[in-house]
Amino acid sequence: MPTEFSVHTRARNIEIFKTEPLDVLVIGGGIVGAGLIRDLALNGGIKAGLIEQGDFANGTSSATSQLVHGGFRYLLKRDVELVKNSRREREILRRIAPNLVKPIPLALLCYKGDPYPLTGMQLAAHYYNCLSKTDEKEKSVAIRDARKIRHLVGPIATNALKGCVLLWDSTVDDARLTLSTLKDAHRHGAIVANYVRFLDFVRQSETANAENRMYRIAAEDVVSGERFEISARKIVSATGPWSDHVWRKDPSYDGTPRLLTENAKGVHLLLPRCGKEDDVGAYGLITFTQLDKQRRRNPRVIFILPGAHSTSIVGTTETTPEEELASVRPSANEVAYLLSEAQRIFPEKRLNNDTIIAAYAGTRPLIAANRSAHRFAKTGFVSRDHLITESPSGIMYLYGGKLTTHRQMAEETVNHLAEFLNVPRACKTADHPLLNAVGEASGAEAERLVKRYGEGYSTIQKFIAEDGTLAEPVTLSLPFTKAELLYACWGEMAITLEDILWRRTRIGWTPGQGVDIAPKIAQFLGEKNNWNDTRIAAEVETYRERIRWLNFNV
Repeated sequence: MPTEFSVHTRARNIEIFKTEPLDVLVIGGGIVGAGLIRDLALNGGIKAGLIEQGDFANGTSSATSQLVHGGFRYLLKRDVELVKNSRREREILRRIAPNLVKPIPLALLCYKGDPYPLTGMQLAAHYYNCLSKTDEKEKSVAIRDARKIRHLVGPIATNALKGCVLLWDSTVDDARLTLSTLKDAHRHGAIVANYVRFLDFVRQSETANAENRMYRIAAEDVVSGERFEISARKIVSATGPWSDHVWRKDPSYDGTPRLLTENAKGVHLLLPRCGKEDDVGAYGLITFTQLDKQRRRNPRVIFILPGAHSTSIVGTTETTPEEELASVRPSANEVAYLLSEAQRIFPEKRLNNDTIIAAYAGTRPLIAANRSAHRFAKTGFVSRDHLITESPSGIMYLYGGKLTTHRQMAEETVNHLAEFLNVPRACKTADHPLLNAVGEASGAEAERLVKRYGEGYSTIQKFIAEDGTLAEPVTLSLPFTKAELLYACWGEMAITLEDILWRRTRIGWTPGQGVDIAPKIAQFLGEKNNWNDTRIAAEVETYRERIRWLNFNV
């Protein structure tokens, strides 16, 4: 039976935070924090909670390339262990969330002057496939016939095209994967709340035995402005690029940052579909950049991927953010860089700033080269991909990682936490399906709802059965219904208009970005959630201002 996960759930959970001590408190509601709280909840015997300062996945975890991938480029850099782990985790996510994590063929294009020869990439691709148990149809192949390549992927440039290698990875809506992971944790007893900001560490209770120590933090309900304290036997920071913000308030902070910002910013553009127009069998593209080579820098690779609603996702950059983490947005140079590369690959398309549907930016949590965390790590399980460590004051930090390997990172962390808490350890996250992986339905619309909401489909149907007007579309150009907006509030803890338009439905990633229909949607939400006219107007203006700000350099 579907479980309520609403503003009322949030209010109850905040009361629990105020009054009941936890075993583990996770700070950060991105994909890494979500994976961690889910593992804690499924393990049993651990009272765990999670707070997120904004909406779930509102940072890097909703600003990725939308891929669950094995990291073929890391193979070219000879990081075989990372690729093995990534390939394994991709298979696990496909198994536990088949409706969210879907296979996608990727054509790795090889043009004259690229840094790797086609034959070498073909051999690497063959080895890449050997690192996982892929289906027979996912075997990598090389294609040298330019006409055949164009037939598969669309009207790409064939001048100097030597061929391509076909790889298989998976595509995913990163925000929905994060949300589904958190909802599964909630269903198994985790105490979860968004819009609760960590403020500072409060002096902890001193005991002779570290296992009996109780930590306290000061937190703020961002919605109401109320401040309160949360107690836990262990606190884990899973705050991604914000990790150093938490570390600077750690009682044992030594003045040394653990993350770096160089090449940490990634920008993506959403354009009208560049490749084949059909969504069935659409290919993604990987290509080495030309602008970097012209500037005498090592060529990078960019992706041009099929997105929802006949869009293409183009990205990503590797630049140093000049703004604060909460204020990262695409710069004019980054937009021009991605547009230029996309235009080069699709010369028959007319691509310019006017054709951009949306643009977004995120910051990667890159571990500092000196790995200063090592110097005081009490427990160190380290890989090239991530670092899990503990400060002298006993606060745990999860550094690095990526969407694909978040589950593995959580498993390693809970192994340590279970030992510390002296509870039996049984990791179930590799086999237990996510809630959104459940459900069957017939008909195109029902199938769409099941794929997107899993068991939430039955709640949406219940809403419509009780009020037929909820079956009406939000707008004729998109498939979303009013019942889905209602479900985003009842079953997905959406608090603001932006939560719904940008992350729950991705209407903000479609032509117009929902700006024109924002008043209509806000009015509907206001009627259902008892928003007054002032709140409705503020929600609309806040969303419109967010879109204007994000598109400032577009």
